[in-house]
Amino acid sequence: MVDAFKTFPNLLAPVKIRGTVFRSRMFGAPTGHTDITGTGQPGMDALMYFKRKAAGGAATITLGEVNVDPDERTFGRWPREILTPGNYNYPRIASAIWRHGAVPVLELQFTGVESKDRDLKRGEAWGPVDMDDYNGYRVRAMTEERLLEIIEGYGKAALAAKKAGFGMVTLHGGHGWGLQQFYSPSLNTRTDRWGGSTQNRCRLAVMALDEIRRVCGEDFPIEIRISGSEIIEQGYGIEEACRIAEQLDGHADIIHVSVGSINEFKHNEAYARTHVSMFYPQGVNVQYAAEIKKHVKNSLVAAVGGMSDPYFMEEILASGKADIVYMARALICDPDLPNKVRSGRPELIRHCMRCLNCNAECMHHGDFLCSLNPEICREREVYYSLPEAKRQKVLVIGGGIAGMQAALTAAKNGHEVILCEKSGEPGGAILCEKDVPFKENLRKYIELQKQLIANAPIDLRLNTEVTPDYAVAEKPDVIIAAVGADPVVPDIPGVAGANVRQAMEVFADPDLASGKSVILGAGFTGVELALYLLMKGRSVEVVEMLGDISDGGNDCHKMAVKDMVAQTGLNIRFHTKAVEITESGLRCEGPGGEMFIGADTVILAAGMRARSDLAQKFSRCAPLFYAVGDCGKPGSVMNANAAAYTVARYIGRTAFV
Repeated sequence: MVDAFKTFPNLLAPVKIRGTVFRSRMFGAPTGHTDITGTGQPGMDALMYFKRKAAGGAATITLGEVNVDPDERTFGRWPREILTPGNYNYPRIASAIWRHGAVPVLELQFTGVESKDRDLKRGEAWGPVDMDDYNGYRVRAMTEERLLEIIEGYGKAALAAKKAGFGMVTLHGGHGWGLQQFYSPSLNTRTDRWGGSTQNRCRLAVMALDEIRRVCGEDFPIEIRISGSEIIEQGYGIEEACRIAEQLDGHADIIHVSVGSINEFKHNEAYARTHVSMFYPQGVNVQYAAEIKKHVKNSLVAAVGGMSDPYFMEEILASGKADIVYMARALICDPDLPNKVRSGRPELIRHCMRCLNCNAECMHHGDFLCSLNPEICREREVYYSLPEAKRQKVLVIGGGIAGMQAALTAAKNGHEVILCEKSGEPGGAILCEKDVPFKENLRKYIELQKQLIANAPIDLRLNTEVTPDYAVAEKPDVIIAAVGADPVVPDIPGVAGANVRQAMEVFADPDLASGKSVILGAGFTGVELALYLLMKGRSVEVVEMLGDISDGGNDCHKMAVKDMVAQTGLNIRFHTKAVEITESGLRCEGPGGEMFIGADTVILAAGMRARSDLAQKFSRCAPLFYAVGDCGKPGSVMNANAAAYTVARYIGRTAFV
């Protein structure tokens, strides 16, 4: 057993990208799954496969190969099906991955010349230029209109992924797929704005990235995978790959460097280098990521290719060759690899021997079966009947919604549990809403949880603020941080004034809303607080920058909220931006220009910011660490409970513990 954080300090370091915290630098590379329903949705076996990998500790789990164009159904899936009514397995998979502490990622691809639909309809595929492909099929040069449709398709696909619960998208711009077909100089010989110079050849990829940023917002991470070399003789090499990366730099948050070219299945070396075979040294393709990193200033660079040795991966990061390492087959062979690294037990890793049986079995028989791991792709039969948990000492930090559920679940499964809460009462920040009439059942739920904790074999320590030294002294096997989130304070002049309050404060003490109040933010928190104040006879209105109430994914509750808004006559000023808070009210810019809203109290309901930095202070205080609830990603009671339950349920149940 080794000291994991001394031995693998870079590999285990979390990374924050656009506000999303990825728990380590060990990312799960894209893999598809052939369990696809007739409607194009992944089936239950696919769900269990991705869920199992998430439980093993990787920072991301990436679902591969979803097409952005309905005319190109290479593997029978395209993004509109993510949100088709009645088809919910994409959101279910995303939820399962989040609940296990990983970030769910969806890989988007435009297949171009590689479209398999032509095999069925004997039609033509689209590509950079008119050509006959390697199978003799006719390929038509894409028109300007068609290219703009694909760019729009990327935006729609990414937004669908975001709405389904995915935390990032990856554009597959390597391995010979459509984007690479355009920035490959040997294939793209166009003379218009889409061809010629490296800048022109990368235009499709850059515009697709920018369209995703436009529709998904500044807080949504975006990655692109490229080939650092096409490997084949007529293909581009690392020099051109660096020029391509320079064009993509800053448009993508991560540039994920692989290798490969079009029609790898007909070019032995290209295939064996893309899916690094046992005949090549581990990390043979890292050299391309290392060289590209020298040319990239604004994007992180990720390396991939046949790696499973954490010492080797640590050296890659420590030497600055890459910022992130990706694994695909390594996590098929041993989904628990990241947790074994974190627990200081790298000797228990089951290393992929790169025999490529997984790929062959998937293509020919439908499952990623592994020579060394008999459980992968058989998750339903293995994990629906969980093995008995080995007793662990679990320290739960924070007694809010997530902390209470984590403690109860861990205790129910036989673990020694310590629950520390810095205040004098469990329940967390949401206790501020305990007196709200329409939140009565939430109050009852919290009281029930408190009673269950009192009756359970849980060491509850109130008025106890945990420090890293305190946590280490307890010598826990597992730490679950549930330390919550802080209210966002918008950067508005006057926001620190004496007449400014946070929504949580006013929920707890409505008398703080003296006179007339104006609430900044029409999410559920802001609108529900306004309704509560109206019930108490107060004068209140709401200001919102966007054009509608933000529902956080629960459009059914949104309908209920809108019903109350109509019944009470609550005034919500949409498309209105707060410019300055004064002693007498709020200066705004609205659809009709500048306006002033007189108010005695200004209430902030601008959202929550995860206490991720606080949570990460405890990440090195125990062999296993999980951040659940709002300190991982601010969300709902449902999400907090689900994540806490899932993490606690799997403690002590993996084979290496």
